[in-house]
Amino acid sequence: MQNILTWAGRIALLAVLLVCLQGALDPLYDAARWAPPHDAVMHVIYGYLLTVLSILALPKVKPWAIGGVFIALGVGLETAQAMGWVSGTFQLKDLAANLGGVIAALAPMSLAKRKAR
Repeated sequence: MQNILTWAGRIALLAVLLVCLQGALDPLYDAARWAPPHDAVMHVIYGYLLTVLSILALPKVKPWAIGGVFIALGVGLETAQAMGWVSGTFQLKDLAANLGGVIAALAPMSLAKRKAR
């Protein structure tokens, strides 16, 4: 499993490096075209901050459990919107952005554990 994660990390690193290099060298590169909508950015930030601050506030609760709660809460809220129980509309991108924020909060802890081995 560790070998798979190592190779997945290498492939992701190469992809990000190639995108960065293309953006740096292309004089016609349009960064605004790739920027996510403000609403999605807000969902990522909230997912990240709620996860990190909950981990700090609840030191006896496992971080993965906290992340799971916020993912479940995001799914629940989006489902409630789809059913018309709360205001707003169901948007898969909002759910993905929430998930991205939670993963961004938990990933460094996972990587730190992996490095400690």
